Amino acid sequence: MIFEEISNKQINGTAVKNHPEFNHEKVFYYEDLSLNLKSIVAIHSTKAGPAMGGCRFKTYDNFSDGLNDVLRLSRGMTEKNIAANVPFGGGKAIIFANNVKKTPDLFKSFGNFLNLIKGEYISAEDIGITLEDIQLVSQFTPHVFSNVDPSPYTAKGIFYSIEHVLNLFNRSLDKSSIAIQGAGNVGLKLAKLLLDQGSRVIVADTDSNKLVQAQKLGCQVSEDIFLERVDVFSPCAIGGILNKTNISKLVTNFIIGGANNQLLNPEMDKLISAKNIIYIPDAMINAGGVIGLTKDVLKRDEDAIDIELREIAIRVGALLKRSADAGKTPYEIFVSEIIS
Repeated sequence: MIFEEISNKQINGTAVKNHPEFNHEKVFYYEDLSLNLKSIVAIHSTKAGPAMGGCRFKTYDNFSDGLNDVLRLSRGMTEKNIAANVPFGGGKAIIFANNVKKTPDLFKSFGNFLNLIKGEYISAEDIGITLEDIQLVSQFTPHVFSNVDPSPYTAKGIFYSIEHVLNLFNRSLDKSSIAIQGAGNVGLKLAKLLLDQGSRVIVADTDSNKLVQAQKLGCQVSEDIFLERVDVFSPCAIGGILNKTNISKLVTNFIIGGANNQLLNPEMDKLISAKNIIYIPDAMINAGGVIGLTKDVLKRDEDAIDIELREIAIRVGALLKRSADAGKTPYEIFVSEIIS
């Protein structure tokens, strides 16, 4: 078993502190050779409290790609937790899914990893990790949030924001079309909320089974979601999806979605703005998940949680006003405020 802080080390040919995404407090590496388990936890900030963020179970081409992902995601969690107004810092974990099966022994070992970090990071579910998985981890460590599935809260926060933004521009959900890229837990729940209000919803996903579920709900399916002429484009899958090629295709007024790190890099915000598309920063939009995850520790009931989810939309509206007053994009304003 290997457990070490690698912030000031070179590992697999990568000097962590020299990585362009590194501005973190600590980065930990864990390896359990008996299970072929390799995992990284990145702690971006603990200024507001213990670092909190989900664990992602994903196949990466190499160690560098995994490190890049966990560094970006953990920084995004700091932004998200600030936007959600919860007393936690930002962190993230990844488990390299390459030739690894999810087993009780694997999750016991991952729980041991969290115990070694001694509460500086609290984990939760994310892509590839289910609520049942994280509940299994909770049998071996107290350093997880395993009380709820965060996806309904994430979806509702996005829904309220879409509704509010459209209303600000004198539009209504029942006369609007929304393209959702990604029909996973968040995407499908968001689609259902929109369909219930009479919206036209178009979805795309690489998983045909998810598309079948979406069609049963009443969604239309698109072969190239970026070419759909819609009022709102909602990325709800993987990060980095807003790149030069995809942005050039978009025919929409707003980008309001749940995926983390939607921009391939900050320069993409300028390309979006040049097309007169309003992009709402994802760390503000998808904060509903952490609001749901922390409801028990903050002693909030479902009514209080719903008020907090609606507050996301109110903050989005206020951000748009500051953006218009300053002549800058919402992303520029959001980033400057988070940094300050």
